[in-house]
Amino acid sequence: MVKVHGGWLVVKTLYELGVREIFSLSGGHINPIYDACVDFGIKLIDMHHEQGASMAADAYGRVKKQPGVCLVTAGPGLTNTLTGMAGAYLSNSPCLFLSGKSGIEENDRLPLQDIDQQAMVTPITKWARTIFDTKRIPEYISIAYKKAISGRPGPIYLGMPYEVLYASCEEEKVERYNTYLPSYKVEAPRETVTQAVEMLKSAKRPVVIAGSGAWYSGADKKLLRFVEKVKVPTFTLNFGRGILSDDHPLCFGAGSPSAPNAFKRVTSEADLILLLGIRLSLYIGWGRTFNPDAKIIQVDIDPGEIGRNRPADLGIVGDINRVLSQITEYMESNSIGLNYEKWVRQAKAWREEEWRNAEEIRNSNNTPIHAMRVIKEVEDALGEDGMLVIDGGDTQVWTDTTYRVRKPGHYVKGGPLGCMGVGVPFAIGTKVAYPERQVALISGDGAMGMNFMEFETAIRHKIPFVAVVCNDQSWGMTKHQLWITYGRERPTVGVDLPLTPFHELVKVLGGYGELVTDPTKIRSALDRAFSSGVPSLINIPTDPEAISPATYALTQMMLPKEK
Repeated sequence: MVKVHGGWLVVKTLYELGVREIFSLSGGHINPIYDACVDFGIKLIDMHHEQGASMAADAYGRVKKQPGVCLVTAGPGLTNTLTGMAGAYLSNSPCLFLSGKSGIEENDRLPLQDIDQQAMVTPITKWARTIFDTKRIPEYISIAYKKAISGRPGPIYLGMPYEVLYASCEEEKVERYNTYLPSYKVEAPRETVTQAVEMLKSAKRPVVIAGSGAWYSGADKKLLRFVEKVKVPTFTLNFGRGILSDDHPLCFGAGSPSAPNAFKRVTSEADLILLLGIRLSLYIGWGRTFNPDAKIIQVDIDPGEIGRNRPADLGIVGDINRVLSQITEYMESNSIGLNYEKWVRQAKAWREEEWRNAEEIRNSNNTPIHAMRVIKEVEDALGEDGMLVIDGGDTQVWTDTTYRVRKPGHYVKGGPLGCMGVGVPFAIGTKVAYPERQVALISGDGAMGMNFMEFETAIRHKIPFVAVVCNDQSWGMTKHQLWITYGRERPTVGVDLPLTPFHELVKVLGGYGELVTDPTKIRSALDRAFSSGVPSLINIPTDPEAISPATYALTQMMLPKEK
C-alpha cells in the first residue's frame, strides 16, 4: 500500500479541482505542501508579504470566478492575511485561505506561532474549519472549494496543524470525497416575474443598476438582451462594470453619486429602480440619492441582502442571469412592448451636460497634470481588451467615475473595506489569471508604497503589467479632508510625502520605469512600458489641489450634524 503525507493530499486535491497556481509565503509548518507542488506542477508564486499573497488570491478569484488560493504559515503568517481576507469577504470574492497551525499536542503550552486561528477568521470568512485528521484532508478541501463558489461567493479558511501535514497515511484509507462541482441556477417564482413586468409597465422613468452579482452570475448576454428589449437607462457598479459596455447607447457608466454621468440626477428622478446584484453600500450612497418615492425591484442570490438600507417593493431571490432571462422571455411571449423614449432622451441630455466638463479635463494639457488626464491616456493605451486595476483614495475615485469599461470582468477594484495597497498584488493576481491580456494599474503614490516590494515578485516570476502612479506627493484624500474640515491656512501633519522615485526603484529591481511631467508624453511612455515585456511603472506628478467629489461627500458625512 502507498503511503502519502498530508501535504501531498492537499496538493493532489487542489490539482483535481483545477488549481494550477498558489499565492504564498513560505514557512516551516507548510513545507509538506511546498514539496508536493513539485510532484503536481502547481506553480507557487512566493511573495514578500502574506498580505500581498492574500490580495493576489482575491483578485484571481474575482476575475476568474474560481477560487484563488492563498497558502501561508501559522500564527503571524495567517494574521498578516487578515486585511486581504476581510477585503475578499466584504467583496464576495471566492478564495481559499490555507494555513499551517501549531501542533495539537502543543495546545495551551505557548508553542511557536500559536493563536486561535479559526476563531480569529470566522467573522471574515464564509466557512472556517481546522483539519485534525490527515485522512480527511481531501474531503475538507473539496467541500471548501465548493462553498467558496456556491450561492453568494466568499473566502473559505482551512487550518492544518503540522502533525496533519507531515504525517503519512495509506492513500487507500483516505476518506471518500469528490471534486465534482455542482451547477445550479435559482429561478424566480412565476408570480414575481409577472409582478416585475407589471411594475415596468406602470413606470414612466425606470433605471437599471447592475453590480457584482450580475458579474458572478455571468449575466452579460442576458442583461444586454433585457436592456435592448426594455430600452432603459442602465448604470453599472463595482465588478458589474463592463457587464454592459460603457459604449452601449443605453449604458451611462458608473453607478456612483460622484460620477459625472448624471447618476445622481437620473436616480433622483426615477420612479422605478431595478437593482441587479447590488448592495446599497457607501459606494452607491446607500441609495439615499434615489427618489424616495421610487419603487424598488431588487434581485439577489442572497435573501439577506434584499432590503438593506432601502426597503424593496419587490424582492426576488434568484440567479440574476436566470431571472433576467425569465423576465425577458415573459415579455416576448406576451408581446409586451414598453416605451420610455422621452425619459431616455432626458437622461442622456443630463449625462452629456455633466460629461462635457469631465471631458474637458480629460483632454487638458495643463500642468500640473490632473489625474483624469492620466486616466484617459491609460484608457486609450489599454483599449477595451485590457484589464485595469485601481488603487488609492482620490485617484481611485477619479478612475472609478470616469474610466470607460467595455468588457465584463476587466475592471478590478477593492470593495467595501476601502483598503489601500491592493494595487500591485491585484495586478499580479489578475495577470496570473489572464496572462494573455494586457494589465494596467492606476494607483496613488501613498497606496503604491504599501505593497511596493511585490514588484520584485512580479519581476522574479515574469508577471508583466504596467503601473501608473498619480503622484500628488501626499495622502491626498486625507489631506483634502483636513483642508475642508479645518481650513487650508492650517498646517497639515502626517499626510505629506516626497516625490518618491518609484520609477527608479522599479528599474533597480529589474523592471522598466519612467518619470513623465508633460501630459503630451504620457501615451508614448505607456507604449514603451507595455512593449518592454517586464513589470513597469510610469511615475506622473499630478495636481495636488484636485479634490474629488467623493472626498467632499465623505467629509460631510463625518462632520457632526447640526441640531
